[in-house]
Amino acid sequence: MNTRPAKVLPGTGKGLSGFTFLEVLVALLVLSIVTAFAIPAFSTWLPDYRLKAAARELFSHFQQAKIAATKNGSYSTVCFYQPMGSKTYSYVVFVDADNDLEYDPGEKIIVRRLWGAGDQYQGVSFDRSKGGGDGVTFPDNDDGIPAIAFQPSGIPTSNSGGLGMGTAYLRNTKGNEMKVVLSSAGNVRID
Repeated sequence: MNTRPAKVLPGTGKGLSGFTFLEVLVALLVLSIVTAFAIPAFSTWLPDYRLKAAARELFSHFQQAKIAATKNGSYSTVCFYQPMGSKTYSYVVFVDADNDLEYDPGEKIIVRRLWGAGDQYQGVSFDRSKGGGDGVTFPDNDDGIPAIAFQPSGIPTSNSGGLGMGTAYLRNTKGNEMKVVLSSAGNVRID
């Protein structure tokens, strides 16, 4: 086996080390091939990730509304397609001080979410082919907005005062769907 001794810098006793141009070129070629395969895979994976994340977040916000109702001793309401100022939010969670399942200025907002271009859930929306055309099956409040409230006991209620329950249908740009279901006992699940 023939080995070539490393060149030694004069006066230091240390050898030169590093990569040759060919080694760097081969490493860049391998990196570009891996990237060429990773980007398309990432592009097909991202819409499904966003859909699952949006469903988990809506699930969490239902739970948060239930906890807020218990903590504050008053209704906490989730309204879908809630107009506020110049925007219509996908959903808003707030402490409903007057227990009417309608957002009134001055009521404490817990969460407001606007899905669409430029946010972390880009491409996720309610599936308007389900739920009577708006993607949710929750009954409307007096303003005609789908809404559900949690009583201080944690039980959901509708605008009519009966037990509340319903489903929110979510869809991404690939056509994949998930649903967040609220039972009349206040249990939330993702299907």
